Amino acid sequence: MRLDENRKIACVVLVVCVLLSVFAFGGAALGRERRKVMRVFNDGSDASLATRHSMDAYLDAAAESAGIMANEYEARIGASELTAAALENAALIGDDSADLDARFKAYTDLKAQVEKLYNNMYSAVSAEDFRDFKLAYDDFWGYDDMIGRDEYHKLAKGYNGLISSFPGGVVATLTGQGSLNTFGG
Repeated sequence: MRLDENRKIACVVLVVCVLLSVFAFGGAALGRERRKVMRVFNDGSDASLATRHSMDAYLDAAAESAGIMANEYEARIGASELTAAALENAALIGDDSADLDARFKAYTDLKAQVEKLYNNMYSAVSAEDFRDFKLAYDDFWGYDDMIGRDEYHKLAKGYNGLISSFPGGVVATLTGQGSLNTFGG
């Protein structure tokens, strides 16, 4: 019996081929796209540079600046719940093993805490004692600006668009590839 003589078998083979091509090859393509986006998050869009210009590096630097501010605050004014929370969020932001959603929430919380630290410190110490704190504060917001302009946002939105449409959404669900946090971009 030839395949072209039996329509039922031909239809089953066609459906299997279509499903295989969409789901197997589509899953691999989505996986490659996700890895590409995460590579930009971790290494930056130009990994050939000696200094990493990436979301991960900017988050690490912002966390370091926030840590300096919290330590300066503790040295000049004393430890508080605010400094403890800021140091905790700074540690979570710098934790590369934490998921992106947790890092984004910690970063959002830290921005509000940095403003409170700044306002409290500004009104409590002299200009000389405020200088190092202000430098770290300016660095923090400089890294925030770099985070806001990073290439990762566009790529993460594009990936999220792929998995929100058909068949990408079905393939992403079946292969366990969820959406990426765009870090407010």
